[in-house]
Amino acid sequence: YGRRRLRGMATGGSAAAASGVEEPAGWKANRSHCLYKKLSAVSTEVNLTSLPNVKIQLEQLGLAITGVEAILRKRLKNHLKLKLIASDATAPSELASSTDLNPYRLEYLCVLDFEATCEEKNPPDYIHEVIEFPVLLFNLKTLKVDAEFHSYCKPCLNPLLSDFCKRLTGIKQEEVDKAPSFLEVFRNFISWLDEKEILNTHKFAIVTDCPWDIKSCLFPQCVLMKVTFPQFAYKWIDVRKLFSSFYRVPSGNLAKMLESLGLEFEGRQHCGLDDARNICRIVAQLVRDGCILKYNCFISPDIVAQYSHKS
Repeated sequence: YGRRRLRGMATGGSAAAASGVEEPAGWKANRSHCLYKKLSAVSTEVNLTSLPNVKIQLEQLGLAITGVEAILRKRLKNHLKLKLIASDATAPSELASSTDLNPYRLEYLCVLDFEATCEEKNPPDYIHEVIEFPVLLFNLKTLKVDAEFHSYCKPCLNPLLSDFCKRLTGIKQEEVDKAPSFLEVFRNFISWLDEKEILNTHKFAIVTDCPWDIKSCLFPQCVLMKVTFPQFAYKWIDVRKLFSSFYRVPSGNLAKMLESLGLEFEGRQHCGLDDARNICRIVAQLVRDGCILKYNCFISPDIVAQYSHKS
């Protein structure tokens, strides 16, 4: 055990780091608690277990056995650690809180993935206009999609789609020509949220694949159309960033994340609706694997200032 203990601590420095538990900012942990040593031992044991045996243990526990090695080991470690912490009534509060996978008490996620006007080489200060507006209502209790909102939008600055944009997104010119404006679609979206009793009854968060959809698309589009930017979109969950930090793997795009999980992309890449559906599949697996859902992207004052002169 001594050699294993040292190997487990070699890269972590402290018992807390080796445990893999994220500590709250400003928290001075009591690292003398025996639970830290036990958690570190779990990490070491899983690291020393052969990959075939890791899969066997996962299968016995009823957990997914697909994915790259780093994800499989993380899945097993996280399950065993959460079980160990939950079983210890004397667990320090910073460890006990790590078993709360939904600290914001979210009930739903609004998963969105916009498609927007673009050129093969976008000129400086190019403004992307939303041309596909899909949002999926993901139920965190069932880990399934309860409803879908989808509409194309007619752009006003660049009404003619570039050939590159049409090839990339698969959206046809006639689809945006007959589509309602962003303003109308946005109002329909808010009405849809209201109909689903999401705005005032349930706690929800926006989820995207990366910051682009909100920072470079929705926010500037609202400025352009003089639409009040919704308060609920000032902070959101970037699943790409969450995926990388939780599984401790390099950041990758939607297809790469699915591949890392041993899944294939379903549908057409860069179709906003299909992209959003695949994001939901990734979110579902993150939740099953014990990932804590937390906001990790925000509209900063710099972003507000960047577009304020255009309003």
